[in-house]
Formats: sequence, structure tokens, C-alpha cells
Amino acid sequence: MNCSNCGAPISLEEKYCPHCGRPNVQAMQHSRDMAHYNKEFEKTRSGVYRALKNYKGITARLIIFTIVLVCAIIAGLLMNSTYSMHRKRMEKEARANAREIEVQFQEYMDKMDYVTLSHYVDHYFLDNYDLRDDPVLGKYYSSGRILRNYGYFYDDLMRTITAKEDRDIERYTQNMNEDISQLYRYMYGTDEENGYLREQGDPEIFNRVCKDVEDLTDAFLISYLGFTEEETEDFHTMTEARRSVLLEDKTNVFREAPEGKQDE
Repeated sequence: MNCSNCGAPISLEEKYCPHCGRPNVQAMQHSRDMAHYNKEFEKTRSGVYRALKNYKGITARLIIFTIVLVCAIIAGLLMNSTYSMHRKRMEKEARANAREIEVQFQEYMDKMDYVTLSHYVDHYFLDNYDLRDDPVLGKYYSSGRILRNYGYFYDDLMRTITAKEDRDIERYTQNMNEDISQLYRYMYGTDEENGYLREQGDPEIFNRVCKDVEDLTDAFLISYLGFTEEETEDFHTMTEARRSVLLEDKTNVFREAPEGKQDE
């Protein structure tokens, strides 16, 4: 995420921007939300312990189950409400800083820094359906959908090649397959498979983002998982099931290779 005052990169854990020294408003709100949730959770947990002391057997288990279920529902509603408020807040901020965002978006594209751009899109929710009507930001709606999934793919690829546990590798590989399959549906899909994105936003920006993301994705598959250029071409049109098998095979070969060989 970026500082709302100077635009410098900043994490949610930092209460003040290390660059300009201004308070991190989002971090403060996140801290308040989590403190409220933890307080409610502790109250509910205390109620469970009291129930354990006063009831036994099936009755106690039913009461505990009901309390836990209610707690889960409340937590879900709270998290959904917090996320919704955060998205609305960022939508308002994005509209207020539309011209600055436009310049920054173009700068990331010119540098081919699509990983950072994907996080920028995620930060401002530029693929938010509600921003399609904005005269400046609306042009990035369709490209934002591509970039968000590209970011997911990149993150899961990095997790896959650095994971140590077999179950983590399997999970991240499956996530990566889902990410890239959705990405291809957005880029190559027919009208029935999200092809409608071609008609949204600025077609020139959309086509450039698709071309660059395709080239970068292929390059990552070749560099990190040992794909050939011919395999990446076939990969674009494979079924999701076939992609899953090929990704698993490539990941296994990568994991079994000597450590020095992986770094080449």
C-alpha cells in the first residue's frame, strides 16, 4: 500500500510514514477494527468458559456449538463490513486523486513494472465495478481485472518455488493454476468466458496490458519452472485440468533439481 499523503510505499503495520512522517490513517483504522474484534471475541470466549462450568454433556456441547456459530457469524459480518468500508474509503480517495493515479499507472506501465502495478490496482481497487463511470479511472477497469490476477499468479509462483513443505507446495501450485486460468479467461475468453472485458475501459490500454502480461507470464514460466517456448504457447489454450497436471509436473522437476541448478 502507499502513503495517502506522499504516495511512498508503506506497510499496514507502520503507524507513521517513514518518508514524510504523517500518520498512517489506514493502519490506525485497521488497528481500531482489530481491537474491537478482539474485544468481542474475548467476551464470547469468556461466555463459552462460563457455559462449560455450568453445563455438562450434550446440553453443554449444544450451547457451545451455538455460541461458536454465532461468534463466527458475527466475525464474518464484522470483517465484511470492515472490508466494505475500506473499499468505499479507497474509492473516494481514488476519485479525489484520479489524475495522480493516472500518471502513476502510466509510469508503471512504461517501466514494465506490472507486479508493483498489480499491487497499486489492488490498493486503490481500480478494478472496482463502481469506478467504471469515473471519467479518468473508468479506463482502467478492464486492465485492473487482468493486473489483479497477474499479481495473484506472481505471488503464488513465488510461494511455490520457495515453499518447504509438500502440502504447501501442492496448495500454492493449485492456487497458481487457478490464478493463471482466470487470467487467460480474462485475456482470451469468449463473451461467455469473461470476453466482455474487451468492451470495458480503454481498449488500447487493455490490449497493451494483455500483451505485456502474456509475455511476462510466459517468461516467468520459462525462467522458474523450466517451460519451453512451445509449452507456453500450448499452455494458453489448454484446459484447466491439463494445466494443473503440467504445472505439477514442472514444479516437481524444479523441486527435485539440485539447488545450484534451480538458480541458473
